[in-house]
Amino acid sequence: MNIGDKVRLLHGKESGVIVGLKGAIVEIEIEDGFTIPVSKSEIVLISPEENKRFNKEETSKEDSKTNIIKEVKATKGLYWAFVALNDQKFTLYFINNTDWDIPFSISTEKQGILAGFLTSKTHIRVHEVSLSQLDNWGTYILQCLYYQKGYFELQEPFIKKLKFRANQFKSLQDVPLVQKKGYLFQIDKEEIPQNIDVAKIAEQMLEKAADKIEIKKIEKPAPEVDLHIETLLPNNTKQMNPDEILKYQVQVFEKALDNAIATGMDEIVFIHGVGNGTLKYEIQKKVSKHPNIEFYKDAQKNKFGYGATYLKLK
Repeated sequence: MNIGDKVRLLHGKESGVIVGLKGAIVEIEIEDGFTIPVSKSEIVLISPEENKRFNKEETSKEDSKTNIIKEVKATKGLYWAFVALNDQKFTLYFINNTDWDIPFSISTEKQGILAGFLTSKTHIRVHEVSLSQLDNWGTYILQCLYYQKGYFELQEPFIKKLKFRANQFKSLQDVPLVQKKGYLFQIDKEEIPQNIDVAKIAEQMLEKAADKIEIKKIEKPAPEVDLHIETLLPNNTKQMNPDEILKYQVQVFEKALDNAIATGMDEIVFIHGVGNGTLKYEIQKKVSKHPNIEFYKDAQKNKFGYGATYLKLK
């Protein structure tokens, strides 16, 4: 398995593209850009024939107006591989295991070596080299553009300078697409900056996160909250039907009660009027089983009659 290979989960519906390899763990990019870690034993490669069939199915489901295919695309998977010709010479291959077609040029700092157009999931022979002459290779310069027919999201051009050292040629690996053993180098993997201050970066991330947290101050309600709709919405009741008015009054009541509890109030009175008793019933139904209410009763009758409810908070 290599970066850029398409895979499917054995015990799930997800499929995607390999974007990272960490020992026995494979990082797979699925739809919408999400990346999930999966054990190698839990995935299987999607064959080229199956992938073509998969593409056709996805294309049939695409929006006919935008012509955008929703398949996950492999944007990583460029390799150089050195495959032995004999005990002295190696063939250098440039491998495109991405889903992009790539116009490219390869040169050293002194002269050009090869230029061309490498289609998706193909490879090309660059030239022959001798590892014994490695110190004389100089620096390779690779330049690529990313291209697809039809609609595609623009990608940044890729430029890479490659200087090889003897200690990099450690072990032979399976070379993708070439189907031979060789010394394999992924050239488009993300590089980790040297001398990075992890603690400082973490501190900066926490500071930015803290700046985005909006601290909401809880407003302490008045000791007596008037729920008459004329008081709550003096200019906006003409277009409201009785159900809408009741719903709004209950919302105001619930918010005021929550704020009273959160701010440590001992008691509060809600003025709901007599009317047909519907609002009073809704209020007393909600407070009868409320865990933060010690008891409730009609408020001062000499002041409110039967049009208010007193709550004793815990």
